[in-house]
Amino acid sequence: MTPEGRKLSEPVKEVTTPGALGELGVLPGHIPILTVLDIGALTYLPAKGGGPRQLAVGGGYLEVDRDRLVVITESAEFKEDIDAERARKAKGDATKKLDGLDSGDAQFDLLAKRRKRAKVRLQVASS
Repeated sequence: MTPEGRKLSEPVKEVTTPGALGELGVLPGHIPILTVLDIGALTYLPAKGGGPRQLAVGGGYLEVDRDRLVVITESAEFKEDIDAERARKAKGDATKKLDGLDSGDAQFDLLAKRRKRAKVRLQVASS
């Protein structure tokens, strides 16, 4: 589902996702798996041809079961949907706030995730 509640469904040849323990690649015939996704860029190769497509995802879950792959994520944006200026501002704001904190501060993790999400959005927007 997209942030607007839309479902994206299309056959793919390959998916590369930002797993919580590192990058994860999924090809046809992959063993069943349920894993946690990290904030990062999800890339897939459409089965009908064309170049790879990339989305900025805000963490979530990935399930592979037989010939089906399901991604449940807090946010997913294609390059054309990303407001790069807004992402730059979010990155700058989070960085400024993080500069005055130590890792034990209650806001540190939240701000670090905001900054990482903004960095990924900028990366996907410029790809």
